[in-house]
Amino acid sequence: MTSELEKKIPDIKKTMKTQNALALEREGLKEGVVEPWEDSYRTRKDPGGSFEWWYFDMQFEGGWTAVVTFNTKSLTHPNHPLEPSLLMIMKTPDGKQKKMEPKFKPDELSGSVDGCDVHMGPSHVKGDLASYELHAEAEDCAVDVSITREAPSWRPGAGITYSGHNENQLFGWVVPVPYGTVEGSITFEGQKHEVKGTCYHDHNWGNVSPGMAFDHWYWGRAHVGEFSIIFVEMVTRHVLGLGQLKLHTFYLAKGQEIVTDDGLPLSLTTEDFKDGPGGRKYPTKLDFKWDGDEGTATLSLRNPELIEALDLLDGEPKWVKPLVHLIASPYYYDFNADLELTIDIKGVKATEKGRALYELMMLR
Repeated sequence: MTSELEKKIPDIKKTMKTQNALALEREGLKEGVVEPWEDSYRTRKDPGGSFEWWYFDMQFEGGWTAVVTFNTKSLTHPNHPLEPSLLMIMKTPDGKQKKMEPKFKPDELSGSVDGCDVHMGPSHVKGDLASYELHAEAEDCAVDVSITREAPSWRPGAGITYSGHNENQLFGWVVPVPYGTVEGSITFEGQKHEVKGTCYHDHNWGNVSPGMAFDHWYWGRAHVGEFSIIFVEMVTRHVLGLGQLKLHTFYLAKGQEIVTDDGLPLSLTTEDFKDGPGGRKYPTKLDFKWDGDEGTATLSLRNPELIEALDLLDGEPKWVKPLVHLIASPYYYDFNADLELTIDIKGVKATEKGRALYELMMLR
């Protein structure tokens, strides 16, 4: 039996396409083209009413990993004053992890509106989409690397979701480096190591907490064989008369060419849920299916390894957390999983196996 929501899906998709065209015009964007200014300090003109971050995730040969994020403030409190912070998470080949989050004064943050050129205390990153130079330091650790893009920069349509009565609330996303190579050095507990490996870089900004619009989302990425992939399912809070909406994003590139970035044919099936930290559950089987006019693709995720589990209320005062937990238990899970990818789109046919990184963000 067809639900009322399923009956409305064609109209919803048509509306989404129209809204995307209007958003491209509103933001001065070129359809299908990412320009260097899109990775700039997007909220510099209104830092007091917005949040923003630049995220870099690196995996090095030999088993080292490093995550570096430049944050203007917490995404849960976009109206708070600027509170710049640098998040660094480093892991050694034997599994030892160190997480550092130094905070800075507002005047220790600066950035360009022409391209990525962000300075936060002694750390900085500068790039033009094709390449980046990154230096980040905290305590007795540092990351000094050069990044080279190996897959096309991308955003899903206009890359911006609007909400609010006057569409004055927004959440933006662009992916300057869906897949890249990285080379340089890392310093861990005072000891320097020469490294090379791969990197992913994306950039988010907005003026409304995602928890106001979304219940949860799955977001993931992988590079297997010649293919770079980004896959997303975002589930909204209840929309009056429609229930919860599932919004999908999909990016599939072969080398330097995008095969498809149409997220509308994507769907997700989850099974075999397991108890996780914080009293939440997560699926151990995830199957994404892309079924469009130009072919099909499947992404099967199995044997997820829970890398990180974060209570999103950890930064709140102790007296606030029990009150919020009465109505919500926001949690973040990060996974590494086995991936099997099968593609038959536009004459591109392949089956690949490898590893994928994905997250489950639970906002309610």
